[in-house]
Amino acid sequence: MSTLDHPRMHKEHHVAECEHMIWLEDIRRWRTEHRRAAAMLAQVQAALLHQDAALEAHAETVRAHDLNVQRHEREIPDHERGGSEVDHDKPADTYRELQAKHDHAREAHQRIKAHHGMVTAEIRRLSEKLLAPM
Repeated sequence: MSTLDHPRMHKEHHVAECEHMIWLEDIRRWRTEHRRAAAMLAQVQAALLHQDAALEAHAETVRAHDLNVQRHEREIPDHERGGSEVDHDKPADTYRELQAKHDHAREAHQRIKAHHGMVTAEIRRLSEKLLAPM
């Protein structure tokens, strides 16, 4: 039979109690940080919904531009059949305006594409970390 070493047990209990106090303080701090993180996630979700609305606005811009290009394409044969001198420059002016809008839409699309890729990759990375066991 083993004999009980009371002084050693008291010392180990004291060490355990000290560790427990530290651990409980850590847990209190972590829970506060979790609540802050949850609030940040709510803000992120709201931002994602706002960005979804921006994506829809971008899609509307693209669709409207496409309709304008199609309309211009249908006007070209009319112009080729003849027209007044005043109207002679109209298709070229319209074309330059459409090109400028297209270039602007392309730049916006590239910015959106890069931002979307970065955001979704970060959310995916965060999701994988959060769903992994602690």
